[in-house]
Amino acid sequence: MEIIRNIDGKLKAWFDSSRRKPLILRGARQVGKTFSVRAFAEKQGLQLVEINFEKKPAMRKAFDGELTPSWIIAQLEILERKEIREGKTLLFLDEIQDCPRAITALRYFFEEAPQLAVIAAGSLLEFALGTFSFPVGRVEFMQMYPLTFREFLTARGYQKVLAHLPQLSSLQMDFSETVANLVADEFKNYMIVGGLPEAVSAFLDTNSYLAVVKVHDNLVTAYLDDIRKYAKGDLQMENTRSLLANIFGYVGQQVNYTLFGQGDNVKRTKKSIDLLCQALLIYKVRQGFPSDLPLGSSAKEKNFKIVFFDIGLGQRMAGKDPSEIMASTNVLSLFDGLLAEQFVGQELIGESEVASESGQLYYWARDAKSSSAEVDFLVLRNGAVSPVEVKAGKGGSLKSLHLYLNEYGGRGIVMQDIHAVQEIKNLVFCPLYTKL
Repeated sequence: MEIIRNIDGKLKAWFDSSRRKPLILRGARQVGKTFSVRAFAEKQGLQLVEINFEKKPAMRKAFDGELTPSWIIAQLEILERKEIREGKTLLFLDEIQDCPRAITALRYFFEEAPQLAVIAAGSLLEFALGTFSFPVGRVEFMQMYPLTFREFLTARGYQKVLAHLPQLSSLQMDFSETVANLVADEFKNYMIVGGLPEAVSAFLDTNSYLAVVKVHDNLVTAYLDDIRKYAKGDLQMENTRSLLANIFGYVGQQVNYTLFGQGDNVKRTKKSIDLLCQALLIYKVRQGFPSDLPLGSSAKEKNFKIVFFDIGLGQRMAGKDPSEIMASTNVLSLFDGLLAEQFVGQELIGESEVASESGQLYYWARDAKSSSAEVDFLVLRNGAVSPVEVKAGKGGSLKSLHLYLNEYGGRGIVMQDIHAVQEIKNLVFCPLYTKL
């Protein structure tokens, strides 16, 4: 079954834009960048000229000389034995981090060949981008993430169900018991499978969790092996590997660097967390203050929370077996109830243009001896900040959320394991999968 991604429409809008620029597609390894570009070219009837600098290092020679597009295109046409034509061809420079001069050349494609559609992508591309300065306005960036829960439902053939799922802008919903049970079953599937396209494809083809486990185990090996490409020195590599292997156990908790070690190990841990963030395998949720916008302007760095990039892979890395998850009457109770916060955080990041500042997430906390408090997420909607409290069950205290609302006002959002929407005074109670 074809996997339809949210990014498909974004790629179409980019291609149709009269102000189109070379596009740099960003995202962690194995989130589906290459697949999406290939599928897009096919749907648009474009000839795809795909240059993979990792598989075909000889292609780098096309960028060894002058960086004028006419020269580069002439070299690529000879090497690929394909004609590259404006309006007819999509030039895809994959694994571009292995050819730094190709990254530099993107600005010249914009200036001298703006009608040629050019997309660049690569695994660990973030590390290469950090060494280059892109002239403002010469290139465009687009981010890819694992499949969201809504994308997962679509892949499973339940696209019509999406119209029944709640979103904050329209809380009315027609949610029958049949639909509620179906969504609950698929929600549990998503907890196991996650949103990495290869794992989703394996599940669609086989309906087997064992097939998903095999994919996850291979991906874990690949992600751990990748660390040697960006962590320098044996001690740093070992620290980063250990952190990645164990980090899912800390999702949803307030942490700091000293939690993971003392002395020089704290410095290495800080570097490791920064590296894993740069590899887009984890996201730091920083402490923000709704009185200061943008939220990042006064965000604190000492304490933070972590969201792993994919909930299915994270649970596998943490040693959870699918049978244990399926046998649980309340899957969200695993990991002390913090899976709910992981799920919501991952969904918010996947919908980053709606709910956060440039893909960055924030939480609110007040540290006081008499009344400390914490609200899980601060969501930016229509220029205003809304506090979001995530609950694994149907009950629980909302003391922190009330403290926040008393101090800052606004409307609070409570996301929990329910299948209905209810608004009570200044609080909205809604399912975990509500689109904010």
